[in-house]
Amino acid sequence: IIMADELPTEFDAIVLGTGMAESILAAALARCGQKVLHLDRNDYYSGDWATFNWDGLQRWITRQTHPAVQAINAAEETNPVECSKLEEGETALLVPQQANTTSNLEMFTYVKEKAEEPPPVEKESQEQEETTTVQEEEQTPAMAEETQQQIQTTDDSEQTSDEGELPAKATPETFETETKDSHKDSNKCGEEKQDSQAQTSSSVQQEVQGKAEQHPPKKTGPKTWTMDDIHKEWRRFNIDLSPKMLFGRGSLVELLITSNISRYCEFKAVSRILTLLNGKLEQVPCSRADVFSSKFVTVLEKRMLMKFLTFCVEYEQHPEEYQGWEEKPFSEYLQSRQLTPNLQHFVFHAIAMATRDATTQEGLKSTRRFLQSLGRYGNTPFLWPLYGPGELPQCFCRMCAVFAGIYCLRRAAKELVIDKDRNKCKGIICTEGQRISCRWIVMQGSYVPNKCRKPESPVRSVSRGIFFTDRSMKCSENEQITLLSIPPAEGRNFPVRAVELGNGASACPKGMFVVHLTCQGTGTAKADLHPAAQQLFQPVDEEEADSESDKPKVLWCVYFNQLDSTDCDPSTLYTGLPDNVVVTSGPGVDLGYEQAVQQARSLFEQMCPGEEFLPAAPNPEDIIYEDDDGYKSGEAPSSSDNSEENGNDSEWKPDQDKLDEGGAGGANDGSQGASGGEAQGGDVDLPQGGDV
Repeated sequence: IIMADELPTEFDAIVLGTGMAESILAAALARCGQKVLHLDRNDYYSGDWATFNWDGLQRWITRQTHPAVQAINAAEETNPVECSKLEEGETALLVPQQANTTSNLEMFTYVKEKAEEPPPVEKESQEQEETTTVQEEEQTPAMAEETQQQIQTTDDSEQTSDEGELPAKATPETFETETKDSHKDSNKCGEEKQDSQAQTSSSVQQEVQGKAEQHPPKKTGPKTWTMDDIHKEWRRFNIDLSPKMLFGRGSLVELLITSNISRYCEFKAVSRILTLLNGKLEQVPCSRADVFSSKFVTVLEKRMLMKFLTFCVEYEQHPEEYQGWEEKPFSEYLQSRQLTPNLQHFVFHAIAMATRDATTQEGLKSTRRFLQSLGRYGNTPFLWPLYGPGELPQCFCRMCAVFAGIYCLRRAAKELVIDKDRNKCKGIICTEGQRISCRWIVMQGSYVPNKCRKPESPVRSVSRGIFFTDRSMKCSENEQITLLSIPPAEGRNFPVRAVELGNGASACPKGMFVVHLTCQGTGTAKADLHPAAQQLFQPVDEEEADSESDKPKVLWCVYFNQLDSTDCDPSTLYTGLPDNVVVTSGPGVDLGYEQAVQQARSLFEQMCPGEEFLPAAPNPEDIIYEDDDGYKSGEAPSSSDNSEENGNDSEWKPDQDKLDEGGAGGANDGSQGASGGEAQGGDVDLPQGGDV
C-alpha cells in the first residue's frame, strides 16, 4: 500500500472497488505484468462482500441510514462537473462517492441493554440458598467417602481376627482337617461380609439419592445475553454481508489451487445440510454412507435415491432419460421418475436447491454440481472461509500487491476523464485532486456515473437477514456449520437459504450463533424473510426465552436489500460508457462464486487477449532476488559484470525451472490449503482483516 499523498501518474489499469470480481481481475492483471492501481472509497476491503466485527457492522449500518449520506447521494445527481485538470477535447463524468447498493435496512433488538440487579432482599436470600446447596453437595460425597472408609476398616479388622496362627505341633492330618474347616469358616464369613457391605452401600446410595431428590441439580439452559455483553465481545464477531460457500470442485477452489493463492486463506468443511420436512428440521443424507444410515429413508427409498443420484452425475450421457422434459418443471420430472414424496423433497429442495419454476435441465445441472463436489473435502460439498467470505477478495488483493499492485483505501476516482472524439477514458481525477492516466478502467457497478445509468434498468435485489440466536437450530453434540434450504412459501417462487455459524467458525462468541437468511428479493427484506424466521425461531415478541423449546431465541437482527445485477447485460443497465471502461457486478443471490470467477475471466480475456489467466505464483523460496548491481542472491560479483548495465532496481525474477516444477507442487500445496484438512482449514494462518 502506498502511504504517500502523491501516486504514480500512469498505470495500465485502474480498478475501483475491492469486491470479489474486481480483486480477482486485479490479481490476474498484475500477474501478467500490468501496472495496476486499486482504489476503494471505503476504509475496508471487499465492498458488498465484506465481513465485519460488531463495531464495524454498527458503523456500516450507520452509514447506510444516516441522513447526511442520503443527502450526498441526492446532491451528486444534480451537481455540475467542474474540473480544472481537463485539457482541450476532454470532458469529465462525476463518479458517485457513496455506494447506493443497500436499501430497506431495518434493525431490531430483542434483549435488554444491561442485566437487571435483583433487589437486596432477594439477592441475600438467593446467595444463602446457593451457599446451602453448595455445602450439601460438598457434604454428600464426604459422607459417602467416610462410610466407605468405615466399611474398609471393618473388613480389615475382621480379616485380622480371622487369621489365627497354626498350632506349634501340627500333624499333616490335623493340618489338612483344620485347613478345610478354616476354608469353610472363611467362606461363610466372606459371604456375611459381602452381604453387610452390600447393605451398607445400598443405604449410602439411598441417602445420597434422597439428598439429590431434595436438592435436584439446576438445568442449565442457554446463556442469557444483554447488549452490554455483545458490545464487550465485539472482537469475536465476523459478520458477513454476503454469506457464500465454495463448492469443493467449483471454479473458485480450482482457481485458488492453480494460482497458489490458497496459501493466503483457511477453510472449514460445512458439516451438515438440513431441510425443513413436515415442520421439523431433518438432516439430509448426502453421501452413500448417509443414505444407508438415515432413519428417515426406507430401504426401498435408499435404493431408488442411489439409482437416481448415479444417473444425475452422468445425465448428459443419457439424454434419452430426460428427452422431452428439458424445459418442463423439474418437480414434474421427479414425479415421473416415481420417486416418493420424501425423496422428491430431498432432491428438489436440499440437493438441487431449485426455485419453484426451475426447469428439468436446470435441476439436473444443479444436482450434478452438488454431487460432483461431494467427498472432496468432507461429508458435504461445501467449504466455508474461516473468518468469513470477506477474506477471499483480500487474498487476491495480496497476490496483486505481491506483483507490484498499488492499493489505497479511502481514496477513489472523483471524475473520469473522457476523450470526446474517441470515446475513451484517458484516466481519473482522484479525490485528492491528482490526475492519473490509464489504458483501462475496471469498476464495480456502484461506481458507474449517474449520467450513464439507464433510468429504468432491470435490476433485481437480494433480501438478506442477519440473526444472533442463543442456541443452534438443531442442537447436536458437536458444533456444526449448517446449510438449510427452506422451501418457498405458497405464492412465492424462491426458497430461503439459511447458513448457521458458531464459535468454531470464528463467527461469534461461545454460547451464541449467527444465522444468515437469503432469498431473491420480491419486496422489502423483512417481508420476504419474516415467514422463514417464524418457522425457525421462537416468537420475537416474547421477552424471555422458552428453555423448553427446541427453537432458538433471536437476540438481535437486521434486514436489508442488496442490488443484484449478476444476470444483467451491462448494455441494459448503462449507456454512454467509454469502450475501455468495464463494469463488474455485486454478490448476487447465488450460493457459490461461479459467476464472479467467470466474469473476471471473461473481462481479463477482453483486456489481455492471449495471456494466461492467473498462472501459479512462485513460492517465496523459489524467488531469486537481484541487488542494485544485478547480482543474484548467493552469487559473488564477477570482474566482467557492469553494475550500470546489470542493475535493475532490485527487481526480483522467478527461476523458470523452479517455477515449472513448482507449478504442480504449488497446486498440490494449494489443494492442501483449500481442503482445510477436511475440516480444520489450511496450513497458513490468515489474520483477521489482513491489510495488504
